[in-house]
Amino acid sequence: MTDPKIMQTINHLFGCHRTCVRQTGESLDIGGDHAARAHIAQLMDCAALCRLTADILDRRSPWALELCELTAKVCTATAESCERLDEPIAARTCRETAEVVNLLATQLTAAP
Repeated sequence: MTDPKIMQTINHLFGCHRTCVRQTGESLDIGGDHAARAHIAQLMDCAALCRLTADILDRRSPWALELCELTAKVCTATAESCERLDEPIAARTCRETAEVVNLLATQLTAAP
């Protein structure tokens, strides 16, 4: 059975993945700065990395710690990009996911 802390993190990661996918579509519909290549790429990277990290955590891969650290950085950068463009739902979801993933990474580092 998967540890409850890991399961909570996986749920946050899948939620962030879905939010970033939805925000990508909304940003393209809005256009302008929202549809800028850099912002769309940031959202897509965050979505893909969150999905991958959730899968890696679920199968207890030895790469989990390194992927969690990278994912937290990407989620934070995505939150900042969304905040600049007044996309509050995606910004909040990405920021919360970064915090949860950082917490798990700290716990994985401390584990024997």
